[in-house]
Amino acid sequence: MIAPWLAALLLSQLSPTASPSPTPRPSGPVYAGNAAARLTVESRPLGVDPDGYAKWLVVARYLDAQGQPTKIMLNTDLDWIPDRGTTQWQPRMRFGQPAAIVRVNVNEPVRMRVRSNKPKFPDVYTSTDVRTWKGPRVVGASLGPYMNQIGWFPRETADVRIVRTGGGTRIITSLGAPSQTFRDDAVRPNTTYRYTIYREAKPPATVAVRSLPEIFGNTSRIASGKGMWLYYGTNPYDDHYIGHWNAQVYIDQAVRAGLQYVELRTAYGAYWEVDPQSKIVLDQIIDGLAAHNIGVIGWSVPRQATFEDLQASVRTASYRTAKGTRVTGIAVDFERGEEFMHDCPEGCTAMVDYAKRLRQALGPKVVVVATVEDPFLEHLDNSKYPYVQIARYADVLQPMSYWRMLSRKTMDVAKMNSELAGSYKKVLEVSGRALPVSMGGQTSNEGPLGSPPPQEITESLVQAKTLGAIGEAFFDWDGTSADQWSALGAYNW
Repeated sequence: MIAPWLAALLLSQLSPTASPSPTPRPSGPVYAGNAAARLTVESRPLGVDPDGYAKWLVVARYLDAQGQPTKIMLNTDLDWIPDRGTTQWQPRMRFGQPAAIVRVNVNEPVRMRVRSNKPKFPDVYTSTDVRTWKGPRVVGASLGPYMNQIGWFPRETADVRIVRTGGGTRIITSLGAPSQTFRDDAVRPNTTYRYTIYREAKPPATVAVRSLPEIFGNTSRIASGKGMWLYYGTNPYDDHYIGHWNAQVYIDQAVRAGLQYVELRTAYGAYWEVDPQSKIVLDQIIDGLAAHNIGVIGWSVPRQATFEDLQASVRTASYRTAKGTRVTGIAVDFERGEEFMHDCPEGCTAMVDYAKRLRQALGPKVVVVATVEDPFLEHLDNSKYPYVQIARYADVLQPMSYWRMLSRKTMDVAKMNSELAGSYKKVLEVSGRALPVSMGGQTSNEGPLGSPPPQEITESLVQAKTLGAIGEAFFDWDGTSADQWSALGAYNW
């Protein structure tokens, strides 16, 4: 039997115009099976990556009172504590249960302590000895049409020499110590290169890498007019479960609202969210929207400036449906915090590195929309967020100007217009570039002031266009009520 809260949740997904269900979600863990009585863990090596790190996967597994596996689907809280290296928790559906990946660049044993705070169980320990791992210790891969990357493990403490052949040229590069990776941004699309790595006291290692084909280009006008953010989940217990979507309902809604573009999330960090089942629905939506001249911008959310994370964004930019319909560009959602790129200065450095490497990999033809935190509403400048550096590698700026989420006082149309004007002016000022701006607006019930009434939706569009913005995209689709959709449809951008 389905619990009442879950029944209400699933029914709410049948229509994308429905308001979020008022039914409260349970505060405790939700299981697909019996309640857990014990925590165990499993782990396995993931090998060496092109960043030169050895990666180790640790997955939490729960057993019920009879010792049988049970799946915990929602409302967990775990701490992942390795004795060396760095660790990042993973979205639950990437590996089926709560998990984390540890990255190390030294050839030594690693020990992990897993603490389950919710549900509460004694800590569990596991370990691995990287020295015993099988598999290549020098690897290479193409990040994009214009960048290949080679990684070696462990980190070298002496100089490294690299000889590259292919593409009609022979290039010799020397790297000073310490080093563990080489990024080659002097490659041509769809071309094979061979890299021979010479390291002290080790035999030469050679890897062949074929750069990716050129990716479709477009213009910054892809973010023009009225837009909407759309994301989904593959967990049946999540709010945005795609298994209950009807593609035609979404297409019809977009047409009625007069949307000119949709920003569709395909990657959260290194997690590629498009599994075979969801691809069927996503392709139907993308193909259907294209038939009405509504573009789809791929949307990725970076979490680390790593090869694997960047690879998911490149994959987003190159996405095409089974019928061959392409996304029109990529929107990269640069955010601080532990869930995203971490707080600054660490997070700021990671954002800049990410933006630069993504542009190098994609080349100049792919339109990159930089979705950035609002400098006016969040009281940010370049000492707290790297606007200038991100803007160097972007074609469009998209400040997340969620006026009701980021305000703590009363709100009306006049105040909203004032805040949007401040946001538009400030994002151009701090970016140092006269880039096109597509505003990020709010429809969802986020923040202390609740969701914007229809009049604010209409007036935000009027104000965005008056200010000189090329468009306004709203967050988010499933959080948009019927009267808000009507207000969107009534305004002709």
